[in-house]
Amino acid sequence: MHQKYITGLLRTFPLSLLVPFDLKEGTPSDFELEMLAEMISAKWMILGILLNIPQDVLNEIYTTVEDKPYGMLRRWKSATTSATPYEDLFNALCHKRVGLKDLAKRFCCKETA
Repeated sequence: MHQKYITGLLRTFPLSLLVPFDLKEGTPSDFELEMLAEMISAKWMILGILLNIPQDVLNEIYTTVEDKPYGMLRRWKSATTSATPYEDLFNALCHKRVGLKDLAKRFCCKETA
């Protein structure tokens, strides 16, 4: 499994240890992306940058796609090679420039019984 790391002041930690939630596995469905797109509205472009979508691709989505948030999410899903897309999405939604931590938990974490 591909492991991501973050470096602190004294040590390097696996990123998964810093996410205290039980994240979903697999890849989000198109239906899930459609629901998420409705909730990210104006933050779609910064979210796209954080998901490593090149700026020229985001500009193309901005000028040619009617539903920009959904278009960006579909583009990310089709282009990502990540083994942990829910973790990537969780981290991007929680980023201070996006500030959607509650949405990240609701969308990316497994439901608890």
